[in-house]
Amino acid sequence: MDNEKLSQEEINALLEAANPSEPKDDPQNALSLSEMEKDAIGELGNISMGSAATAISTLLGKKVDITTPLVKETTVSNVREIFSNEKVVVRVDYSKGLSGTNAFVLEPRMVAIVADIMMGGNGENVKDDLDEIKLSAVGEAMNQMMGSAATALSEIIKDQVDITPPKVEIMDFKNKNVEFPPVYEGEEAVEVRFKMKVDNLVEGDMMQLMSPSFAKKFAKFLTDTLPSEIKKEESTPLIVEKEKVSAHEEMSNLKPSQPVKKAEFQELKEESATPISSNKLEALLDIPLDVSVELGRTSMTLKQVLDLGSGSLVELDKLTGEPVDILVNGKAIAEGEVVVIGENFGIRITKILSKKERLYSLK
Repeated sequence: MDNEKLSQEEINALLEAANPSEPKDDPQNALSLSEMEKDAIGELGNISMGSAATAISTLLGKKVDITTPLVKETTVSNVREIFSNEKVVVRVDYSKGLSGTNAFVLEPRMVAIVADIMMGGNGENVKDDLDEIKLSAVGEAMNQMMGSAATALSEIIKDQVDITPPKVEIMDFKNKNVEFPPVYEGEEAVEVRFKMKVDNLVEGDMMQLMSPSFAKKFAKFLTDTLPSEIKKEESTPLIVEKEKVSAHEEMSNLKPSQPVKKAEFQELKEESATPISSNKLEALLDIPLDVSVELGRTSMTLKQVLDLGSGSLVELDKLTGEPVDILVNGKAIAEGEVVVIGENFGIRITKILSKKERLYSLK
């Protein structure tokens, strides 16, 4: 027995049998983004989210700010540990110009307020509970945002970039078995974190997650456009040696070629600002506006809505004879009473805002 020796192959086989769950290193799966690639991802995220913020601001009629992104390498396990309770996950697939998938993780509070505004609310006193209708509204908002972001990327690479309609779902991270994320091929991931603010209503984190391979393709959009000299990771610093001379000595050695005179400046006179002509408003007078009349409102449960049928009566919050509201682009500008004009209904205005108040109410 003392003369028997194990070969190296036999020793390796025994070690592998003793540790069957230990994964082997795969250089193909290693996450290795260069600093230039991280900067490129951040810059592209800044450009695309800037366009996305403009698109969602127009859609909501509210000021939306999205901060400069922070990019870092991470793992799926670390990301899962950050989250608790329910989050809204939006999956976005790139179908043209860039192939791959990434996901956005949003706070339910943010999603609920955006959905409320899109459905005609003001975003105030909103509950965080989300249903299919609200998720569909947010899906459309993300579709507008990412569509605008894709257009911004198209302008950079001079080629068309398209996305498929986003998929929105609620994930409960209390459940350790929740299938998240559904888009990555390994443990490594790239995290791009933004802060999103909707007017003065809500502010919260928005995290974008992508796989390392997608991140490299994403960064390649920008790095391929840079000159080869800039792509060098290390550059030799330029050192210029100069004899140390004090600033006083340098100035004293300079001899002016022309006589020096004291600077004289013309006295500035205050001028009155030219008032803006009211005629400039005429350029806006042909813009079409939606005018609607609101007879009244009420609140109903889902069961009550489902029980409605032909002949059902719905009681509104308006009293008989009370004036109805006249809305322009969803903003109340007047009150009136319902009249009949021939075979059509009409509204006789009984109370209306001033021209100035009407103009500012439409902002």
